[in-house]
Amino acid sequence: MGVFSYAHLSLPYYSFGIQQVKLSKDQIALIASPEKALCDRIVITKGIELRSQKDAMNYLLEDMRMDEENLKELNTSIMQSWIEDAPKKEKLHLIIKTIKRL
Repeated sequence: MGVFSYAHLSLPYYSFGIQQVKLSKDQIALIASPEKALCDRIVITKGIELRSQKDAMNYLLEDMRMDEENLKELNTSIMQSWIEDAPKKEKLHLIIKTIKRL
């Protein structure tokens, strides 16, 4: 199906953007929102060099192969609300700023 990895993220950041999805009568899964998935990828990936909006745009479109139209649909306000409690605040802020410019 795919490759899954897990990383420890501290509270309260860990709990942001998690959605409960009912799979069946007796099964519920916790799934990250698209905004949370993107933020987590930034937070857990070592060695990301994001020093400018150009770097951030290249990371999103080239490295992550994200679609620009999908990026425009992300709720940057909710992402911004997580930054205070997030690791890698500067990188997340740059990503959000870059997405807002689309």
